[in-house]
Amino acid sequence: MSLFPTGAPTRPFVLPRPRRTGLLLPALPAAVALAAGLWGLDAPPVWRDEAATVSAVTRTPAEMLDLLRQVDAVHGVYYAFMHVVTAVFGTGDLALRLPSVLGGVLAASGLAVLGRDLGNPRAGLYGGLLLALMPTFSRYAQEGRPYALTMAAAVGATLLLVRAVRAPSRRRFCLYGAALAGLAHLNLFAFLVVGGHGLYVLAEARRLRRPAGGGPRALLIPWCAAAGAALVAVLPLAWFSSRQSAQVGWIHSPGPEELRLLAVRIFGDLGAPGSLWPGVAPLVLALALYGMARCGAVARLALPWLLLSPLVLLAASWAVHPYYVFRYVLCCVPAAALLAGAGLAALSRALAVPLLVAGVGLAVPGHLATRGPDGRQDNPEPLIAVLREAARPGDAVAFAPGLTRKYLAVYPGVFARLDDVLLRRTPERDGSFSGRDVRPRVAATRLGGVRTLWVLGYARKMRGAGWGDDLYPGSFECTGHWVSGGLAVARLRALA
Repeated sequence: MSLFPTGAPTRPFVLPRPRRTGLLLPALPAAVALAAGLWGLDAPPVWRDEAATVSAVTRTPAEMLDLLRQVDAVHGVYYAFMHVVTAVFGTGDLALRLPSVLGGVLAASGLAVLGRDLGNPRAGLYGGLLLALMPTFSRYAQEGRPYALTMAAAVGATLLLVRAVRAPSRRRFCLYGAALAGLAHLNLFAFLVVGGHGLYVLAEARRLRRPAGGGPRALLIPWCAAAGAALVAVLPLAWFSSRQSAQVGWIHSPGPEELRLLAVRIFGDLGAPGSLWPGVAPLVLALALYGMARCGAVARLALPWLLLSPLVLLAASWAVHPYYVFRYVLCCVPAAALLAGAGLAALSRALAVPLLVAGVGLAVPGHLATRGPDGRQDNPEPLIAVLREAARPGDAVAFAPGLTRKYLAVYPGVFARLDDVLLRRTPERDGSFSGRDVRPRVAATRLGGVRTLWVLGYARKMRGAGWGDDLYPGSFECTGHWVSGGLAVARLRALA
């Protein structure tokens, strides 16, 4: 039995087919997003998460599979894609980050098309422009990680859903289900958008008239089938990733500061721990509230898309296990931009354009901050400069913790001159990012002949260990340490 009505016309019983507005509508946000993505693309140094990307994608396919079996299976599709990209273009900053820039371009242009398909082309145009102008957008569109691509996939899946709702067919719902599965394989937590999609489908189904096309069942049944098929496709990844729970073991339960930063970041600005500067976020929030009141078609889609994923992840973090990290809900930021775009579209052009310009001005400090040397959690460049200039060939190097060994793949020329004195098994052979160090008794023997030991580690851990003195007690004394962002390097001399 067919899930789709065959006797009654399926042409829109929810929304009228939008008027075609040509290529200019998605092209303008795409151009702005491309310019924002390319602006200072190589300025922020590669930080620890991007170092993980470099470490993973420079391995052989067999070594990468071994890595995914033990850690980071959730990023397997992204690593496979970037393995091909870096094999062709190398692992320089531009090659590493350009796919994310293109993901941002697709997200901004897709938002413009989405607004058009919802019957409000100006909302889509303004929404795509706002998204491209957000510092939050630039932060992740300039990073060699999968989050900007996830944002683009979320916009694409939502667009396919709107088209399936507008004119239901088996093909359209199959495409939507495939897009949902692809989205989850880019970021498992992004699959939570399916809840917001379900609320949108339910709202549209309740608006149907039975004689027009089979009633609510004409939407609910095929949507459930598509979402269910996507869930089945995602379950193996979810089950396998649950065995790698140590990968999220560092996440702590969100508190008031995380909630404040969520409110700032989801509406477009970066915020900073302890900072009171909200940037463009208050303007985007005000416009989103206005758009929600004035444009029901956009609000029915964007509001559950915006709210449900963060609320579910926060609730799970408080009730089950801490899972919330903002980048896991980055795919909801386009919903805020679309709502704000609807708010601008409800205003006269004489007021909308100045507000858009004001938004650009409010966003500038965030853009400058994210493109600065401290725009990421780590800034390894000053520390690498110290090692390049002060370390001598044959000096020893140690990593505290071993995860900082990821930087070996980013700066191979610097570390090739140093003896990784505590290494027992390389990261490639170990199927990990950290590799494996020797046991303490063997470590003491190896360190016995070392005169100068350089220790690279996380600044907090290094500070707590007396800049390395406590890590190797009785053998060395610290003669200098350097801190940059979340990283530190210490120079230890052997005691006479």
